[in-house]
Formats: sequence, structure tokens, C-alpha cells
Amino acid sequence: MKMVGHVTSSYYSACMGYSFALAVVKGGISRKGESVYLPLSDGTTVEAEICSPVFYDPKGDRQNV
Repeated sequence: MKMVGHVTSSYYSACMGYSFALAVVKGGISRKGESVYLPLSDGTTVEAEICSPVFYDPKGDRQNV
């Protein structure tokens, strides 16, 4: 598998109900919507989508709840 970047951190979001990760990816912003594959230490692979850095509540609707 060709390396195109690396994960800098990962977290579980209770609000979203799933994990997410931050990564540095070659050509990042121009690759929004593309899938990348992350090999894990146990030999499995996880698919991830390159998205906007503002991926939760981009319109700010939740800030005035």
C-alpha cells in the first residue's frame, strides 16, 4: 500500500457516535471526497473519507442551542 500521509491523532466522538481521525495527506484539500485506506497494527484495513476540516456543524447551528 502506497503511503500518502499519516494520522496525527484519532478520537471517539460521543456526539457523532463514531471515531474520527486527523491526518496530513498529500494533496489534501484537492482530494476532498476521496477514500483512503488505513492499515492498522492488527493487519486489518479501515476506509476513511477525506473531508473538510470543519466536519461537525459547519453552519454553526448548534452553537446557539
